[in-house]
Amino acid sequence: MAVYSLKITTLSPLHIGDGNELRQGFDFMVQGNKTYRLNENAVLEKKHDKLKPSPQGVYPLPGNLLVEQDYSNPEFFRYILPGIPRSRRADARLKTCTKDVYDRPYIPGSSLKGALRTALAWTGWQEVNPQLDRSAIGRNRFGAGQTLERRIFGDNPNHDLLRALQVSDCSGVQKPGGGLMIVNAQVLTMKSAGSPVELEAIVGDKTFTGSIHIDDFLFSQMAERELHFSNRQHWLNELMLRVQKRTQARLTELIPWFEKAQNGNRIVEFYRQLLSLKLDKNHALIQLGWGTGWDGTTFGSHLQKDPQLFEQIVRDFRMHRAQPGSPPRKPGDPFPRSKRAAMIVKEGVANPAAPLGWVLLEMEKV
Repeated sequence: MAVYSLKITTLSPLHIGDGNELRQGFDFMVQGNKTYRLNENAVLEKKHDKLKPSPQGVYPLPGNLLVEQDYSNPEFFRYILPGIPRSRRADARLKTCTKDVYDRPYIPGSSLKGALRTALAWTGWQEVNPQLDRSAIGRNRFGAGQTLERRIFGDNPNHDLLRALQVSDCSGVQKPGGGLMIVNAQVLTMKSAGSPVELEAIVGDKTFTGSIHIDDFLFSQMAERELHFSNRQHWLNELMLRVQKRTQARLTELIPWFEKAQNGNRIVEFYRQLLSLKLDKNHALIQLGWGTGWDGTTFGSHLQKDPQLFEQIVRDFRMHRAQPGSPPRKPGDPFPRSKRAAMIVKEGVANPAAPLGWVLLEMEKV
């Protein structure tokens, strides 16, 4: 078993969601420029005498039981984050970040392994040279491309190359809510921004540590008689170099997109800095979590080499939603048409500030 230490440094806001949403008034409150995550049990226990219905029979929300001086009492809050959601209405929503039972954010090993798997699939495509036709994609959108994936990694989970790759969860924050902020995110097109979403996200320049294990026994002669993937062992030995190659290709596609996008100059500069970095064989850049986008979680450019076939896939899975009055798609048109980004809001105007989810990986053999 080969063991590697893993260090992850966040470079832009990172949101890996746990599938939950907080509601303003019920789960959090805003005071000044901070968001307060309520300890509902403590609030209801201490303020139970105020929990009375109005003449209309409506009970007050837990957050509305607090008065101004209560915001200096940490007993009422699980954690406090810098930044606030844009919406002030009751029941406004806030997507939560993955945290442990002590409300400390961490990076799940499954999220990182999924991103590494995508990078390995993209770089291994030319070596395996799978047959790309409509039947290889399938008809079920939830299992699309599984034929291609099995051709690259193995016929089934028991014979999958990434059985040999074990990625731990990565931790590094010691206090509840530590390293988190509120991010105002939006979907960007070339001409506008829409679909505002509020997120808990890990701030940039936070470090998380974990480990990666590569099970060498699964490449032995004995295992090869059953598993048949020892000819791809070098994929894992070259893991960081392959992630570098995939990221370089993505950056060269992302920069021109944001150069054409309205007010995308901040993100263009960020991506140019990433592209200019000279990394050794133990380091790699990769994008994780919410906001990675279609091109970062699929075979991406390989699927677009045949424009006619790709347009058929787009139509079959209804992947293109045209705005009213917009011209129909043509083979070779850019896809996807939108990206997600963190926004900076000044005087009520939101402009793109940074992409989401970029981290620096460092992998050292123990």
